[in-house]
Amino acid sequence: MNKRSIEITLLAVVFLLLMACQPAVKKDTVPDHHSAKTSLDWAGVYQGTLPCASCPGIKTLITLNPDGEFIKEEHYINTQGSYVEKGQFEWQPDGTVIHLKGDDVEAVNYYKVVENALLHLNADEQVIGGEMAELYRLEKITMTLQQTDWQLTEVVNSAFKNDVLSRVSMNFDDQGRLSGQAPCNRFFADYTASDNSVHLDKIGATKMACPFLKEEQVFFTQLAKVDNYEIKQTSLLLKKGDEVLLTFNAALKSE
Repeated sequence: MNKRSIEITLLAVVFLLLMACQPAVKKDTVPDHHSAKTSLDWAGVYQGTLPCASCPGIKTLITLNPDGEFIKEEHYINTQGSYVEKGQFEWQPDGTVIHLKGDDVEAVNYYKVVENALLHLNADEQVIGGEMAELYRLEKITMTLQQTDWQLTEVVNSAFKNDVLSRVSMNFDDQGRLSGQAPCNRFFADYTASDNSVHLDKIGATKMACPFLKEEQVFFTQLAKVDNYEIKQTSLLLKKGDEVLLTFNAALKSE
């Protein structure tokens, strides 16, 4: 081996020794941003019946809006107890649990967000396991025109008081029949629906007298104009063309 080769070999050995003595460089840890908050389509409506210590169960409907607002509706089965709570919800640091921050600060309002469901957590903010697990699960649902109880919330361009609005509800069955309660009378009609169009025919009502007959006539006049509908979360908009005539909200069945 000539002198030049020896020098090159020695330099290579020295370089390798120096590299071996260097402290290990810690690689930057890339945070895992894969969580329910970032990877699931969590906005929507969730429904189920949660356990109740003093009744057969609590029918529960929770709406999560993309802007961080929530609506929680509860009905205690076989009682007159029905409650609506509104507020903001907050994601916990892990991005998998939400806290519904409503008026009732004592309520256990923590839910784990999973694929197409909410899991109601216990007071320690833990998932309830075992045989009871499925009882604390609210499934994500899609509201449909049929087989939903709709409660009137607004008659557009008419100042209906809340005590009148609360008297009006309706239901579209699967057989093409609409039935409901107007401010004074029960009403009924045939209907046909396709995509987002809806046509009402043969609207009729009972003939009871009450203090709200004027409002009832306004309601029926608007109802007869309807030719299409739109569902947004838990709201049903009955429209003529692009004009909204009546607004309803999905109501929990009271049985």
